[in-house]
Amino acid sequence: MSSSQPPDPSSSPQDDYVDEPEFDDNDTGPVRAMPPAQDTWSRRFDAPLTVTPRPVQKRSVSKLVPIAAAAVVAVAAIGGLGFWLLQRSPESDPPAPEPTAAPPTPDPTTTSPEPTARPDDEARLMQMLPRGYPPGSCEAVDAPERVLAQVNCAENIDPDGPLTAVYTLVEDRAALDAAFHDAMRTATQVVCPGNIQSPGPWRRNASPDRVSGTLFCGLREGQPTVIWTDDERLLVSAVESGPQGPTFPQLYAWWSSHS
Repeated sequence: MSSSQPPDPSSSPQDDYVDEPEFDDNDTGPVRAMPPAQDTWSRRFDAPLTVTPRPVQKRSVSKLVPIAAAAVVAVAAIGGLGFWLLQRSPESDPPAPEPTAAPPTPDPTTTSPEPTARPDDEARLMQMLPRGYPPGSCEAVDAPERVLAQVNCAENIDPDGPLTAVYTLVEDRAALDAAFHDAMRTATQVVCPGNIQSPGPWRRNASPDRVSGTLFCGLREGQPTVIWTDDERLLVSAVESGPQGPTFPQLYAWWSSHS
């Protein structure tokens, strides 16, 4: 609850005074505009500009001209080289020369030297011939490959002896089989007289339990032919009849008594 108190006489009347502006009751009217300030900036552009030129150092034309010309020439050369490389096609290049091939070396003639029969082989073969050949009726011939000695013989004078014969001495069993098959190829195979197998093994009467070699019967140009091997002596024998005989059974009988 508020209460009223009398004013303090010690307080000044100005403490309660508020300074307020005094208003003129009279109409002041329009406010007069102040004259514009003098424009000194715009007049700046009315006067002509003053430019102080900077001194420029003159370049030596005599030195620049050769340098520029050399640069132009270099650029033109490089450009022309690049254009030529781009436009050149592989077909325009000249073909590379092919290497000259060395002339072929002629192959040496690979002819196997024919073995020459030694005198001792020929002599040993002569001692193996069947009986019935007169002196001079057999003669040595050039021995083929893997053959030690070979002789050709004329007619054997024993009863029912062959008209011609060839005897061959070889160095081993492989050469024996090869010579035997070479002789058989020139004749037509037939069964031996007495129905004996051809080709087939044969045995001597003195050693019936041991195979002495292989026997073949055939016809050579229509003439009876008997070919056989002697495995122990490495000998191949081929005997042949003639138009006047002997017959096949006669020639086979002669073989039986002379092998």
